[in-house]
Amino acid sequence: MSVTYATYSEYTMVYSDKGVDEAHINSQWLPYGALRVNEALGACFTVPFSSNNQSARDLSIHFAHLGLLLRTRKQEDSQELKDDLMSRISDICSLGMGMVTDSGDILSPSTTSVNEVWSNTQGYKSVFDMRDAVCQRIDPDYIDALNTEDV
Repeated sequence: MSVTYATYSEYTMVYSDKGVDEAHINSQWLPYGALRVNEALGACFTVPFSSNNQSARDLSIHFAHLGLLLRTRKQEDSQELKDDLMSRISDICSLGMGMVTDSGDILSPSTTSVNEVWSNTQGYKSVFDMRDAVCQRIDPDYIDALNTEDV
């Protein structure tokens, strides 16, 4: 099942694409918009977003329309929208501008590096390395932390 952040009626409140029917927008372009949002923000946030995320909804609507523009019109027609979307994505991820929910809450990007995945063992030496298997050991600090956690 594909993820969507917007409905056809939300899409048509922003854009009216004559010649593209509701079924096509719902089955092709809104999932495409959500996919592009997840791709663009997945390094900064846990995706998929919840249905109450206004920013994800708005971005997905614009990405859906960008997809239509890229396939149905001259590329120059889509450049301004593409630049705006990339600027917004950059502002959210690198400047930490956050995303807004329906209740007005702000979701901030994660503090981990774009190329770093969070792990509960990330502060410890990795068990596996290039040495022979018999030479590999669990980080003693990790063992101490586990023992302390059990107390």
